[in-house]
Amino acid sequence: MNKIFKDEDFKRKFPIKLVKHNSEWTHWYEIEKINLLAKLEKYKVSLYHIGSTAIPNIYSKDIIDIILEVNERDDFDGIIDILYDEWELRWKEENRAFLVKGYGDNGFLDKVYHLHVRIKGDIEEVKFRDILIENPKIAKQYEKLKLDLETTYKYDREEYTAGKTKFIKNIIKEYDLHN
Repeated sequence: MNKIFKDEDFKRKFPIKLVKHNSEWTHWYEIEKINLLAKLEKYKVSLYHIGSTAIPNIYSKDIIDIILEVNERDDFDGIIDILYDEWELRWKEENRAFLVKGYGDNGFLDKVYHLHVRIKGDIEEVKFRDILIENPKIAKQYEKLKLDLETTYKYDREEYTAGKTKFIKNIIKEYDLHN
């Protein structure tokens, strides 16, 4: 993965670009969820719409992020194999994988998806999503951070993501302390 994100051609073709919230994002997720569940019908999985496209009224990259939670560790590799038909594997570790769809030769296609495949329980992003939905003021703070990072790291996805990580971890930690 690191090699891809450090490639200058990749950075130019696929910049960080935040757009106003699009009410269609939820619909796009639901359609992809139906497709994934049909492909993986023999497996016990759960799907979650995560990332800023799942948060009402904040700017986001025009990319639908989905967590595919795999209930049985032994099913992980078989699920990845099935997904190869439509998805491009960017990286795979022991209990995690990251696949994409909607990256064209010269830039993003009309609909872009990131699929984060995880073993059951490794879904902290869902908690963060729920915190932002329940707390619009925190969501707006997150939006402001992202807009600032977009300006600084438009062509550096790794640094853009790193800039969000501290905020995300702090919000989850604070939320866990008070709930």
